[in-house]
Amino acid sequence: MAKKITEIEVTVAEVVDHLRITGQFTPSLREVVTRKITAEAAKKRGLRVTTTELQKAADVFRAVNDLSKSSDTTRWLRSNGISLEVLEEYLETNILISKLKDALEKKTAKAKYLSTQGIKESVREMIYQDWLSGQLK
Repeated sequence: MAKKITEIEVTVAEVVDHLRITGQFTPSLREVVTRKITAEAAKKRGLRVTTTELQKAADVFRAVNDLSKSSDTTRWLRSNGISLEVLEEYLETNILISKLKDALEKKTAKAKYLSTQGIKESVREMIYQDWLSGQLK
C-alpha cells in the first residue's frame, strides 16, 4: 500500500526500512507483541470490556486528541489511515491491559516490590510532587 503526498509516493516497506535503520522497529514490534500477549492473557482470565468502558475510552481519546465533533474524528481516522474498528481494538486492548494489571496487583504481595530502594524513592518523589502541587495552588 502506497500513499501519495503531493506527488511523492511512500510505501510501507520504506517506512519499515526507516524504522529499522533508526532503531525504532524492534521497540515498536516488541510493543505490539506485548500488547497482544497481554490482551490475550486478560481474555483467558475472563476479563472483558463492556460497551460502556469502550465508549468512555473513546471519549477520553477524542478529548485528548481535540476531536470534539464526529466529523473531527472521521477526518482524523481518514488522515491517519485507520478504520474505526482498528481504533476500537486499540482502545479495547488498552482497557484489557489495565484490567490485567489491576488483577495482578490484587493477587501480588506488594511488600516485595516496595522494599527496593528505587521504588521507595519513586514513591517518595510522587508523594512529594503531590504535596507540592497542592501547595502551589
